[in-house]
Formats: sequence, structure tokens, C-alpha cells
Amino acid sequence: MLARRRFLQGLALSAAAAPFTSFGLRALAGPGDPPLRLVLWPMMNGSDPAHFWPSSVGATSLVTEPLRAFADQITYVRGLNVQGSDNHFAVRSIFTGAPVPDYLSPDPRVRSLDQVVAAHIDASGPTPVRSLHLGVRPADSYDFYQLYGRSTLFFTPEGPVDYEASPVAAYDRLFAGGPVDPGPTEPTVDLDAEALAITEAELGDLGARVTGLPSEEEKIAQHLASVRALRSTGEMPPPTTVSCETGSLASVERLRSALQGNPREAYKDEHFSNIFDAQVDVMARAMTCGLTRVATLQAGSADGNVLVPVNGGQPHHNTSHGDQALFARCQAWYMEKLARFLTAIDVPDPLDPSGNTVLSNTCVVVMAECLPSSHSSMGVPTMIIGRLGGRLRTNAIIDAAGATNRHVLKAVCRAFGVSDADSGHFGGDELREVRS
Repeated sequence: MLARRRFLQGLALSAAAAPFTSFGLRALAGPGDPPLRLVLWPMMNGSDPAHFWPSSVGATSLVTEPLRAFADQITYVRGLNVQGSDNHFAVRSIFTGAPVPDYLSPDPRVRSLDQVVAAHIDASGPTPVRSLHLGVRPADSYDFYQLYGRSTLFFTPEGPVDYEASPVAAYDRLFAGGPVDPGPTEPTVDLDAEALAITEAELGDLGARVTGLPSEEEKIAQHLASVRALRSTGEMPPPTTVSCETGSLASVERLRSALQGNPREAYKDEHFSNIFDAQVDVMARAMTCGLTRVATLQAGSADGNVLVPVNGGQPHHNTSHGDQALFARCQAWYMEKLARFLTAIDVPDPLDPSGNTVLSNTCVVVMAECLPSSHSSMGVPTMIIGRLGGRLRTNAIIDAAGATNRHVLKAVCRAFGVSDADSGHFGGDELREVRS
């Protein structure tokens, strides 16, 4: 029974998975499943509502104007509150849903959304890099990185997820043969013949219950095929083989002489824009070729004063307390970088024979930890970009008054097919309007 239990946990299956729902039993990727991807893009300090929210569906605002070409891929979630936290220390809550009462509180001992989804993908079709985490000046200085909980947004139960601030180092590890950190590891699953046979029988029983529901019958058939393949090999699926471009990235090479072997240099304002471009390009290539299907990019830190190159250079945090139209222009500059990423992945998906683009198979979650000036974490700017293979609603404005970040995190988990058990720390309720 122990071997069987570990096997079921490893595949995110449950003998008690009844009633069988469209999101409850999907860890085993079937042949018809599109290669879904997740990107988390925190938005530090938010924006004055007058400058962020568009006037109507399909429109843009002062902040989101750089995303006009992708308006039909965006869902705005208006009125969302960060549960359990307020002010800048809410950076540790927006993607975990965990309560964080102050700067010095211990880090959440739960998985952030990226790690929940990465574990789900890893159970059925492991990628060479479990999840990719990049930073663009993620603290005001090299010595402040991950200090006092002001610059850490992504977590495992063991502690914060580390992310790379140098695109040169990131590129070399990912594409130039250097050592790649595969991310947190899961317990080894013991696959014995008895456990596989029992699981196959249970899937057969579930199949009998959904007779007459073609979509559910197809899912069961896909899972059965995967289990039978495991019975014939006795092994978990190996990491997906990918073929990435090996050519250099001009944005990375522009920085090589300054950054290679010099991690502190990545924290200088003079490189901020160029590092941003390079990290976006590294992430886009890794996501497109399937080297990873989960990535995060953090630009700046919770109360950092990196100089945003607007009007000769504006210190991010200080500007957020001043002229809100000027700060909105600063946030629009960050949206230009997001538009660069969306453009890079708006290409045919090499992993999807149906012809979808990488962007259409992706979910990009943009969320702020608080508003400027007031530092309130009520009604924070939130966008979800991409259709996630048709699982997410797009080109919409959702009135989410009374909902929290946890409702969005849960909805995204269910869209990916993550079981409720594996996303239990996000609660049991979702913002259903997010999903198609």
C-alpha cells in the first residue's frame, strides 16, 4: 500500500477522485493536450486606478497602451484584494495566498503558483528545466537581494526560490552548456507492478462512471494509455527532449563584457534597460522551445528605487509617491518590456501540431502587491494574458469586487488541471469568470 500511495501521489491521481471533474485528474498529459505554459510577472507598486484601467473592453490606458497589439489576449481583473497582507511585504502573498503581516515575518512555507504548476507539469511530462526564475535588478543592491522579505516573491515549502539577475549567466547555463539548476525535486515515486495494475483498474472504474460524456471518456482513455505505458516500461516519463536555438542573443552579448563573472554589475542602474531586454529574450527562447514551461520575471523590488529611464531617470519607489501621471508613464515603460516578451512568443508553437502560437498556449499573470502613494493592497492592478490553449477567457474586464488573489490563483490552477488537493493552500473558491 505504501508503494501504491506514493505512486498515486506522484501522478496526482486519487482513488477517491469522484465525482470526476474536468480539472481533477489531468496530471498525466495525453496526446491531445496542448503544451501549456505559465509566466508570473509582478508589477511593483501598482498604478493609480485612473491611469491603469481601460475605459472599455479592447481599449488600453496610459499604463497599458504598449500592449495595444495584444488587447484581445488580455483579461483585466478589477477590484482584486491581496488576502492577508498589505503594503510592500504583500509581495510574498500575491502568488502564495499566504498571510504576511510585516517585513520581518517568516517566509511562507508553501508553494507559490509557479511551483504548484511546475510540480503538476513535472508529474507527467518533465521539462529539462523545471521552472525558470529571472530577475532584473531584484534589489537595490547585490547585498540586499532576498533581505527582509522585500524582494522575494516565489517559494517552495523549503524556502524562497532563487532567481538569476544576470542574463549572461542565465544564457550560459541554459543554452551554452553550463550547469542548469533543475529546480526543487520531488520525492522519487516507487512504481511497482501491483500499484500500476490497481491504478489501471481504478481508471477503468472511473471510465464506467462517465459513459456518455465524450470529453471525459477521452481524458480517461488518455490516462489509461499513459498508465499502460508505465506498466510496460516500469519508469516515469523522462524529461521532454527539446531543440532550442543555439545562436547567440544580441541583447545578451551586448552585456557580456560587463556582466560575465561579475554578478554585482547586474545591480547598476546603467544596465537596467538592457538587462531587462536580455532577460526577456532569454525567457522567451526557453519557453518557446520547451526547455521550461514555467517562468517568472521580477523587475525591481518592493520598495526599490531603481532608476526607470523616463524623463531622464525616475527612482521607482519615490516617484510612486509623487505625480501619478509621471509614475504611470514609468509603469508604461515596464509594459513596453512585457510587450517585447509577448511579441517574442506570439509565434507558432513548435510543440503544438495544431498550429496555435506559444502565446495562445500561455497564461501570463500580471499582479501588483499594492497601490502607489497609499500602499493599500485593495483593488490592485491585475491582468491575465493569453488563452492557455482555450482554457482562459480573454478580451474582457471582470468586476472582481470582494475577490482576492487566492481566487485568481485557484482559477489558474484549475485551468492547468491542478488537483484541488495540490492547490489547497489557495482555498477552495475560485474566480470562475477567469476561465472560459
